[in-house]
Amino acid sequence: MKKLIQYIAPAFAFTLLVSCGGSEEVTPLPEMEVGHVIKGNVQGAEGLEAKLVVFEGGVNTPIDSSLIVNGAFELSTRTKELRQYLLYVENELVLLFLDPTSQDVALTGSMPGLGRNYEVTGSGFSESVQEYMLFILNDYDKEVALINEVNACNPDDKKQVEYLMARLDSIFVVQRAYAVENIMKDTTSPVSWLMLNELFPVNGMAGFDSSDIKYFHMVSNGMRSKYPDSEYPQYIDDQIAGINAQYQSLSANTDAGGKAPEINLNDTNGKALPLSSLKGKVVLIDFWASWCMPCRQENPNVVRMYDKYKDKGFTVYSVSLDESKDAWLKAIKDDNLSWPNHVSDLKGWQSSAAALYSVTSIPATFLLDREGNIIAKNLRGPELEQKLQQVLD
Repeated sequence: MKKLIQYIAPAFAFTLLVSCGGSEEVTPLPEMEVGHVIKGNVQGAEGLEAKLVVFEGGVNTPIDSSLIVNGAFELSTRTKELRQYLLYVENELVLLFLDPTSQDVALTGSMPGLGRNYEVTGSGFSESVQEYMLFILNDYDKEVALINEVNACNPDDKKQVEYLMARLDSIFVVQRAYAVENIMKDTTSPVSWLMLNELFPVNGMAGFDSSDIKYFHMVSNGMRSKYPDSEYPQYIDDQIAGINAQYQSLSANTDAGGKAPEINLNDTNGKALPLSSLKGKVVLIDFWASWCMPCRQENPNVVRMYDKYKDKGFTVYSVSLDESKDAWLKAIKDDNLSWPNHVSDLKGWQSSAAALYSVTSIPATFLLDREGNIIAKNLRGPELEQKLQQVLD
């Protein structure tokens, strides 16, 4: 399942006005803007907590919570301007879009499985999101199973890999058609922005249809006309720039003997960690993910190589194709990946680094010499150890 785009909301600011004159009267602070009210009734959730989160400043920002009593809860937003909200009950998620045309929201559903078993009124966008989510969830389990099969395949069994990828592509074709049809119905809708994700093939940018970039421009222009004060259109423009850069980079030389293209993603603390900062060391670029069983099975060997050769100038630059930061961090801890160089943009198969290196299956590795040149690719187990012996011993 493609990662949902995360939206950012502007912060509020209040100004204290002091009058000039003998009395020095202070004008009272204006009241905070009244937002939307979300009233819910969820069966099977007695005593659980409903939490409301908004994307602001690029991070998840909790803004309200309510204990569910007799199935009922009530939450409030802080503005009526366009925002994306995530409503959580335990690990169940309901996605909402609210804007000035929305009314107070009524949500009903049941646990477990609230994310698939709910009804919402008062917000046309939220109803559209529900329809979209239910559509893609129909194929979600099937997609995950096929991706796991691809990752578990012997890379030399090209016929089986091609068969599985063809089945994934057939799902993608249906999802893409659904997205294009609905985007064309309303290019001003923020739900159309979510649907742009369905234009990214499951095998990454290598299969991206460059003509689809027109839909990104259409949604950006449409939303800019409807929400002229919103920052959302700029985010779409940033997506367009990123797509163009990734698409052009597919021709980058990642064969042995070529210079390794720069990667500059954030580490586990959210700080940029460029690959070039490791120049002077022999570096193994390791593309992996917490959900990739072959990757996890290979991790003990990589740990052993790191422990054996780190004092001789060897290190690992791990690029995760995770979408969940929690799952990524847990896997690092559980597998004892003790080197400090862990990066990810948490975009899964839409990772800019994966596109840059034309990575369409994982684990995938690139071994660099001390000058940053690629000297070997896709080494595992004994092959990796043998190469490191040649380079470092």
